[in-house]
Amino acid sequence: AMLSHENLLATAKGHLIRLEQANIKQPELERHCSFLPMAHVYERFMLLQGLLRGTQLVFCPAPEKLQNYLSLVKPTQASVVPRVLNKVYDGVMTEVNKSTIKRFLVQQALREQPSFLSRIAFRKIKHLFGNEIKVMITGSAPITPDVMHFFRIALDIPIMEGYGQTESAGAGTSTHPIDMTYGTIGSPIPTVEIKLVDVPGTDYRSENNQGEVCIRGPTIFKGYYGDEEKTREAIDQDGWLHTGDVGEWTSTGALKIIDRMKHIFKLSQGKYIAPERLEDVYIRSSWVSQIFVDGISTEQSVVAVVIPDEDYVRKHFKSTSTNAASFADLCKDAKLKETIFNDLYKLAEKYKLKSYETLSNIYIHPELFSQNNGLLTVTLKTRRTNARQNFEPIIKSLYDMDGRKVNNIE
Repeated sequence: AMLSHENLLATAKGHLIRLEQANIKQPELERHCSFLPMAHVYERFMLLQGLLRGTQLVFCPAPEKLQNYLSLVKPTQASVVPRVLNKVYDGVMTEVNKSTIKRFLVQQALREQPSFLSRIAFRKIKHLFGNEIKVMITGSAPITPDVMHFFRIALDIPIMEGYGQTESAGAGTSTHPIDMTYGTIGSPIPTVEIKLVDVPGTDYRSENNQGEVCIRGPTIFKGYYGDEEKTREAIDQDGWLHTGDVGEWTSTGALKIIDRMKHIFKLSQGKYIAPERLEDVYIRSSWVSQIFVDGISTEQSVVAVVIPDEDYVRKHFKSTSTNAASFADLCKDAKLKETIFNDLYKLAEKYKLKSYETLSNIYIHPELFSQNNGLLTVTLKTRRTNARQNFEPIIKSLYDMDGRKVNNIE
C-alpha cells in the first residue's frame, strides 16, 4: 500500500482534534513509549501525532522487555494492541482465581466505577505501566468487553478504542474519552467520512444500518504499488475505500463491527465463516500464543492450527511422556492437545459461537508464525494464503479424526 505523508498527517490531525475536543492535552500527552513495529501504520501515525504535540518519544528495542522499559520511561500515554492487554489480564486473573479472598475483592472492585477499593486492589496494575499513565488508546484488533472494563477500572483513566486500516493510514473511527460503553468502535474521526453499503449475497443492507464499511477522505492511500487492478477493487470511482469489514450503526451513532468479508469461506451447509473473527475469540485462551482457523467447503465445521504459549504450558502442564524433553516433543502429547481443545471449547460456549463456528479438531504446532518462516506480515498479521498452503495436508487430515480422542498428526 502506497501511503503519502499527507495521508498520515490527516490521520494524526483527526485524532488530535478528537483529543482536544475532550480537553486531553499536556501533561497527558507528555511521554510515549513506542514498542510496536515501525512498519505498523498504527504506531506510525501515533509517532507523528506525538511529534506534532511535542511529546517525548522513547523507543523500546526489545518488546519482550516492555515492562522494564515502562517502569523506566513512565509514559503518560500509551498506544497498545489487545494482545498486550489480554496477556496482562489473563496473568492477573490466573493469580486471582487461586485465592477465594482475592477473587471476591477483585469482583467487588470491578462492579462499577473506580473506587477506593479498586485503587488499592489494582495498584500493581498501574505500576506495570509506570504509575503515570493518564490516557490509553487500543486498536489493530478487537478488544473484549471484560478486558476493556478491567483496565478502565484498574487504571482509572480514559481508554479509547480505534478502528482503521493500513489503506486508510489507520484512520476510521475512535471512541470518545468519556464513552464508557463496550462493543463499539466509536464515531468517524473528523478527517474522514464513513458509510455502509449493501453486501451482495447476504442480509446486510444499508437500509437496516448494516453493511460493508467504506471510508473516504484525505487519509485514503494512493493505491497498491504496481497493481492497478487490486487498487480499483479497493477504491471505487467516487473515492470510497471498501474495507471488507461489515459494520452496524448503533442508536447512539457509534459504529460496531459485526462481521468480516475478508478471507470468508463457505462450509458445506452454506454457512459463511469469517476466520479472523473466530480467532479473536479463541486467542483468549491462556494456553494459546497463536491460532489459525480454517476449513474446507465440503465439511460442516472449522478446525485450527494452534501454537501453544510455551511459558504457560511449561508452567501449568505436566507431561506423562518420558520423551517430552523439547517443546516440540511436548506438543505431541495427546493430553496437552485434549487440555487445549477443551479450553477452546469452553471459550466457544462462553462467547456463544454457533455449532459450525466451534472447532471440531485442532493440530498442535510447536513453531511460532513469524516473518522468517513467511507466515506473518511485517504488521504481525497471519499470511493466510501461505498458512493455508503450508498446513493444507494437516487441515484435510483433521476432518478424518475426532478432536477429543486422537493424537496430533505427525
